[in-house]
Amino acid sequence: MGNNHSQAMQEYDLPVEKIIQRSRQVNEDSDDDDEGYNSIISTTEIEASNHRGRRRKPREEELNIVAENTKEELREKFILLREAYDDLKDVMTRLEFEVDYLKDDQDEREEEMRLQRTELMHLVELIKVMQEEKEGDKNIIRRQQEIIDKWAREGGGCQEEEGAE
Repeated sequence: MGNNHSQAMQEYDLPVEKIIQRSRQVNEDSDDDDEGYNSIISTTEIEASNHRGRRRKPREEELNIVAENTKEELREKFILLREAYDDLKDVMTRLEFEVDYLKDDQDEREEEMRLQRTELMHLVELIKVMQEEKEGDKNIIRRQQEIIDKWAREGGGCQEEEGAE
């Protein structure tokens, strides 16, 4: 069981360490100083470093219970088990926080995408209306030009007759 506990702790710690390493790389590469994001990462780093330094991981032989164990040895083993359980609870709490944070971030992005999609739909509709107006304006200009040309032919002929008299 102790070996499983050790493997479980390594499985949970590994993604957190990778997240912290990636965030450090991003922070080093980024010119933007977003204090909110940096404060979350630095808090996680402090929690992770405090968590690792707080307790040592029990070995499997320390957790095996045999008939020769004294009452004090059994008490120590149960304390080690309780500490290991508390560590797992801490890891789970941190992971739940990270999951909630990522879900919130995803929800915000989805909402932003919905808003952008709605804005895009409005813009597409506006473009359609403007294209229809443009075609209507072209038709009006064409009709006006036809009227002007007709008046010019009719009116131009009258002006020449008046000028000839």
